Amino acid sequence: MKVLAVGAHPDDIEIFMYGLLSIYKKEGHQVYTMIATDGAKGGAIKGKKLAQKRANETINGLKKLSLPIFLKFPDGELGEDLEHRKIIKKNILKIMPDLIITHSENDYHADHRSLSIIIKEVVSHYIPILNCDTLMGVNFNPNYYVDITNHYELKKEAILKHKTQNPQRFVNLFKLMNSYRAAQCNAPNDSYAEAYTYFPSFPFSDIREILPSPLKLRPFHIENQHGFL
Repeated sequence: MKVLAVGAHPDDIEIFMYGLLSIYKKEGHQVYTMIATDGAKGGAIKGKKLAQKRANETINGLKKLSLPIFLKFPDGELGEDLEHRKIIKKNILKIMPDLIITHSENDYHADHRSLSIIIKEVVSHYIPILNCDTLMGVNFNPNYYVDITNHYELKKEAILKHKTQNPQRFVNLFKLMNSYRAAQCNAPNDSYAEAYTYFPSFPFSDIREILPSPLKLRPFHIENQHGFL
């Protein structure tokens, strides 16, 4: 199976999708990664110099998954040019993946929202789409949780490659966010989960058979006067 992750900026795939992609990679699937914008506005220095540094960081961050494809749209302007839609569609259909993973339409960042909407509009009738969590889960209601505990260190390593972004802050954020998502499923302490949302649409009404097994549930026992029920 071919799985394509599309992030709006350098480091988005590492922060929001890396655990799931690592699982697919370990299972022997083909993993592709694509970065929409150049990230040239996201740092202490800006412009072409930053864009090149961030591209190199992304290559290092994703090297255990794939060699990323860079579309190099201007940072902060995704979707403002109609040509963006054509280029995104063209590059997706070159791969023709069996599944696309990308941002949520309810994300905090305009580039993330634009990317999600564009992908949905141009290929959702060809390819099923899975939407990743938002930063700290704001405005996101997941219906699929995957255990990434065994891939935590790989994800951390990938994020730390992004030296221009003060990456430890994102490690701290994803550790908190992914442990919270695991706790939502009553997972044991020191577990981590990534959360996703899938909206059924024709002809992809049910895509569970192409997703890794969800986080294993543990029953929650209620104590009464005689002990645990």
